[in-house]
Amino acid sequence: MTYTLLPEIIRGILLVFTTVILIIYLAAIIRMLIIGMRNLMLAVTVAAALLGFILYQFMCNYQESDIDSFDFPVIALVMILVLLFVFSIYAFVYISGWKQKNISRLSVNEAFDRIPTGLCYYMADGTPIMVNESMQQISRKVTGRSIVDATDFAAKAPELVHNEEKVYSIRQNTLNIDGREVYELTAADISREYELSRRLELQCSRARVINNRLKALMGTIEYVTMNRELFQLKRTLHDNIGQSILIAKRYLTVPDSVDKKEMLDFWRDNINHLINGQPEEWELPYYVISKEADRLGIRLDIRGVLPEETDLIPVVDAAISTQLGNTLKHADGTVVTITVTEEDNRYILKMTNDGRPPESEITERGGLTNLRNIVEEAGGSMEITSLPRFIMTVILPGKGEESIYGL
Repeated sequence: MTYTLLPEIIRGILLVFTTVILIIYLAAIIRMLIIGMRNLMLAVTVAAALLGFILYQFMCNYQESDIDSFDFPVIALVMILVLLFVFSIYAFVYISGWKQKNISRLSVNEAFDRIPTGLCYYMADGTPIMVNESMQQISRKVTGRSIVDATDFAAKAPELVHNEEKVYSIRQNTLNIDGREVYELTAADISREYELSRRLELQCSRARVINNRLKALMGTIEYVTMNRELFQLKRTLHDNIGQSILIAKRYLTVPDSVDKKEMLDFWRDNINHLINGQPEEWELPYYVISKEADRLGIRLDIRGVLPEETDLIPVVDAAISTQLGNTLKHADGTVVTITVTEEDNRYILKMTNDGRPPESEITERGGLTNLRNIVEEAGGSMEITSLPRFIMTVILPGKGEESIYGL
């Protein structure tokens, strides 16, 4: 039986099958040309495609009645078409194996696109030479489109780009290739380094907070120690005066039991200390708190004269100490400013710092609550302003007012 004698539907099926085969061969030939395959396989594939095309042309001409008959044996025609189809599939398998064993321009492009680092090479006028897919994704993230003008993209791209949970560091270099300047943009994936940097920064921040708290604690310990030593000195002086009185009383009762010269020297030393117009450094008001500030690395900027009444000095000391601790622990400041004014026979002390302002309203607790109790026990009052910056106002009774201590 020949092709001419076949039913029309069978002829149509064979024609469609031949068309499919030709499309496969065309795709295979184009693929070979793109990857740079120039060998016997290409020639055989082209020859097979030509054979298929000739058969296709005869079948089309008969269908369109351009020829009266196509007396080609059906069995031979089907065998040829099947062989052509099998060979077309083999051609694609061969292409895949050839690509794995040979380097072509297409394989270079594919490898270039698979590099995780974003790469872009372009001329001075911004014309891209090679751009891989990673850099195109970054460009779409930054500018909303693929790279068309590389110079424009380089100007808009920041140093760090966040893309799909990754962080890229963009750098620009200038290369000299065959006497021509070629510009290179690289986008290196630094996600791990960035995350480690963030963790290190967080740890440093926590360490800084802990260090500040330790410094505040050390300052408080030193403050308590100096106060204790000061109290010990005052108690020793009190004991010495009491001992002098007992010795004098004993001398008046039994004169022979006391060495008169030693008694007079003892009295003279105590009296000289009491009437001495130049107190020791540690006896000056606010000496201890100023040493605490120096220890914490904070400068006290005092504008005005702090109260020097004996009953108010401990209260002001406590207020300054609280302000120092809060400045160091919460505001990370280095200067505490204290403005002192006198109004209506009252001392008004406004304390602030140069550190970070509070993020919200401050709730009194701990040190501020204890300070408020101390201030109110001394007959004063305290106000806290949180925003736009922290201001602590302490109001204490002046010289003409009687404080809670009755002095």
